[in-house]
Amino acid sequence: MKKLYIIAAALLAIVAGACNKDNSTAGDHPLPEVKVAGLQTSYSVYTRQDILRINPEVQDESRYDFFWTAFTTNFVQGNAPRPDTLARTKNLEYEVMLNPGQYILVFNVRDKKTSVTKLINMNMIVATLNMNGWYLLKENGSNTDLDFIHKDGRIDNWMAFYNNGKSLEGKPLEAVFAPNFKMSVASTELFGALALVSDKDAAIIRVDNGKIMRTFDDMFFTKPAVKKPQSTFQPMNSFNLGLVNDGKSYCMNKGGLFAECAPVPYQISRITAVGAMDIGFDEKTKSIFFFNGLYFNSLPTTGNDLKNMNADLIWINGYAGSRSVAMALFRDATGAGTLFKLNTSYPSLTNGSGSAPLVTAKQPLPVAHGLMKASAIGGNYDADYIYYAVGNNIYMTDIAGLQENLQVSLPAGEAVTCIQHIKFPQPGTGVVNTLDFIAIASFSNGRYKVWLHKPSSTGTIQPLAKPDFEGEGRVSTVIYMENGLGSRVF
Repeated sequence: MKKLYIIAAALLAIVAGACNKDNSTAGDHPLPEVKVAGLQTSYSVYTRQDILRINPEVQDESRYDFFWTAFTTNFVQGNAPRPDTLARTKNLEYEVMLNPGQYILVFNVRDKKTSVTKLINMNMIVATLNMNGWYLLKENGSNTDLDFIHKDGRIDNWMAFYNNGKSLEGKPLEAVFAPNFKMSVASTELFGALALVSDKDAAIIRVDNGKIMRTFDDMFFTKPAVKKPQSTFQPMNSFNLGLVNDGKSYCMNKGGLFAECAPVPYQISRITAVGAMDIGFDEKTKSIFFFNGLYFNSLPTTGNDLKNMNADLIWINGYAGSRSVAMALFRDATGAGTLFKLNTSYPSLTNGSGSAPLVTAKQPLPVAHGLMKASAIGGNYDADYIYYAVGNNIYMTDIAGLQENLQVSLPAGEAVTCIQHIKFPQPGTGVVNTLDFIAIASFSNGRYKVWLHKPSSTGTIQPLAKPDFEGEGRVSTVIYMENGLGSRVF
C-alpha cells in the first residue's frame, strides 16, 4: 500500500507540473516556502453521509489561491489519474460523494505571483455503510425499492436515496446478490451488485455506492421485443448471471450483456433454483430441465418422474454448494401435490459415472395438507425441513413424515410474505457460518415486520417478543451483507 501511495504521489507531481508549466529557471522563480498547519496525515469518511471539513492555517494566506483535489489510487500504473476537484477555497466543506476506495487528498496552494503550486498530500479512505447490514427488497407503493438496515441506523428506499429519487417501476419479484460484477470484459474492477427484478423492469445496482449500473433497457445484447421480466438467479459460477423474461432465458457473462439462451420451444417458469446447474421448469410440457450457461440440458434417465408431469411447479429451493440438494413442490389439477427431493450434484444432473439417482425422495401430499394452501414457503439449508405459512401461523414439516408442526403464530392480521433461511458466509466445505436465521417477513396496514428466528439443531423455531425490523411497504426478499458479500436466497 505504501508503494501505491508513492506511485500516486509521483503521478500527482507530473500532473501538477503539466498544469503549471513555467519556462523560467528555478533560480528565477524558486518554489516559495509555504507554512501550513491544521492538517492531518490521513482522513477517513463515509460517502453519502459525512461532510469533510478541514480549516488549515496558512501563513501569509493573502499571497495564495487555494483549491482541493482528490486522486483515486485505483488506476493502471503509468496512466496519470484524473482528479476530482472538491473546492476552490482555503477551507474545505465537502459533502462526500466519492465512490468508496482509497484516495490521495491534495491541498493545492498556488502562489499568486509566480503561479507555482505547492501540493500537500494526505491519505484519505472513503468508506460506505452499504457493505454491512440487511437489504430488504420491498414493494413501495407502485414501485420496487430496498430498505437497508445497518448497526448504526437505516436508509429507507435505498435505491431512491442513491439515484436521485429513482426507484424501480412495478412490484418486486426477486433480488439476488451478484458478486464479481464488472462493466466491461476488459475491466479489472470487480464489485458486488444486487440484481433486482420487478414485474415492469430490472436493474443491477452497485452495492458500495448504491448506483444503478444497468436497467432493462441497456442490459441485453439484443433487447427483447416484449418487456416482461420474471426472475433473476445467481448460478454457482459467480461470473454468470441468469434472467427470465417473457418465458425465455438469458445468461450474462459478467462484463458483457444478457444473451438469449439457445433457442428451444420452452415456456420457462419464473420459478427457478440453483444447483451444480440451474434448474428450470417448462410450462408447456410440465417438465424440469437444466440451464447450463447459454445452453440447456435435458433431464437424465433417472429424472423421468419430472417429465410430462401434468402438474404446475409451486415452489423450488436449491441448496447449492456442499449439500447439492433441491426441494420442489408440484400441484396437479385436483389440488393435490407431490414433494420431491433432488440430488443436484453435477454427475446426478448428467447421468455421470457412478452418479446417484436425480430423484432421491418423492412424497404425495393430499389437498388438505397446509403446504398446498401456504402463502409463503421457505427451506432449511442444513436439513430437509420446510417452513410454510397458513394465515399468520408458521408450520414446519419434512419430506419423510409430512407432519404439520406449528412453530410460531404471528400477531393477528399479519400476512406472511416471505420465509428464508439466511446463512452467512455462503455454506461450503469447511465454512463456519457466523450467522444463521430463519427470516420471516409479514405485512399489515401498509407496514412490514421481519422476524429473525434462530433455528435449533432439529430445525424448530421459537416465538419472538417483537420483530427485528419494521418499515413501510411489503418485503419479498431478505439479503444479509457483510464486508461487501451478500447471502444467497434459500
